[in-house]
Amino acid sequence: MTIRLEGADAPQVVHADHDQMTQVLTNLIENAVKYGSPPGSEVRVSLSQETGLLGPKLRLTVADQGEGIDPLHIPRLTERFYRVDGHRSREKGGTGLGLAIVKHIVNRHRGRLIIDSEKGKGSRFSVILPLGRF
Repeated sequence: MTIRLEGADAPQVVHADHDQMTQVLTNLIENAVKYGSPPGSEVRVSLSQETGLLGPKLRLTVADQGEGIDPLHIPRLTERFYRVDGHRSREKGGTGLGLAIVKHIVNRHRGRLIIDSEKGKGSRFSVILPLGRF
């Protein structure tokens, strides 16, 4: 497995709690490695800047090359204790709390969590945060 970092060459300023943002990134990467990436695949972590109605935003995306998630499950992924496949999650040590924690932290930082997935093509978890203010 390879983890590839891509994106923003220049520093981007996001006023955020360091420990909480570390938790967000850790949870997203751990999920991509545990549930979304077959052996020999790649997890991409990318940064990009976007323009929004309320000012510039930073997009952090963690993308895997796994089997993808059925669209029926996506709206519930951030619920506490929700697991797409309970048996497989328990085997890998999942509790169903990781994405709920990510969503809570991102919301507290006035951001958004966007989940895109397509069966057979992997998943993308994007965190969008306002730049330069909190």
